[in-house]
Amino acid sequence: LSPKRVYAVDSEFRYARKGNVYDPMLENFMIGSGGQITTWDMIEDNNSPVVIRGIAKRKQIHTCWETKRDFYYVDTGYFGNGKRKLYHRITKNHLQNIYPIINRPRDRLMATGYKPCKFKRGSDILICPPSAKVMKFYDLDLDQWMEETLLELKQHTDRNIVIRLKQSREVRMHTDTLEDALSKDVHCLITFNSIAATEALLLGKPAITLGPNAAHFLCKHSLADVENLYTPTLDEVEEWAANLAYSQFTELEMRNGYAWSILNENSNLPNSSTKE
Repeated sequence: LSPKRVYAVDSEFRYARKGNVYDPMLENFMIGSGGQITTWDMIEDNNSPVVIRGIAKRKQIHTCWETKRDFYYVDTGYFGNGKRKLYHRITKNHLQNIYPIINRPRDRLMATGYKPCKFKRGSDILICPPSAKVMKFYDLDLDQWMEETLLELKQHTDRNIVIRLKQSREVRMHTDTLEDALSKDVHCLITFNSIAATEALLLGKPAITLGPNAAHFLCKHSLADVENLYTPTLDEVEEWAANLAYSQFTELEMRNGYAWSILNENSNLPNSSTKE
């Protein structure tokens, strides 16, 4: 083990049935970064950077924050995915890219099929609650969060409230898409840290984010602002989305080292000293 090498934490050896020895995503990323796949027990006391895929590894992520240990978090991409997950987001020291927007080229954004969408208000409020797993990660209770959110929201508006619970990927992608839900008479979308806020902005709907969220730059963050929403310009949306496009990568880009080079091009990124 070397403190200068990056290690991917893979403790669930269940990939053999799919013809893989390790998690394919982590394997590709380690090939591209010159790293190695191991288990948390092997490197827990080592200060080397780690790669973690999925919010289920709550203990490891919180330990990195507490010890100011660098980590790279891998999860579903922000946008550009269809029936197959083509893009996977990778963020240094956080679950989403909440760092200042960098003015990026538009090439990667356009490759996702991005098209500007003018903002159009409606009447209903669409709430996309986080999963119970996400709430547990932040030491919150989902039922309590829903109860408190609805109670406070009703103090600021009398609009109709529609609650959209998270469903399976198959349902979300084919029979009950978020795009369909947003195309209805929607005033705004409210969520915690869901990338649903990103999709709302790309589809021309304002959003309120109540937790650490990649969309927070273009959103309000208080339910008191439900009737005083921020509506970004199309130029603002494009600049923000272009930056996010440089925070998500294909498996090939992980394997050939491109993702690793982009993620480490700015050595001034904040370290893991905060989870806010």
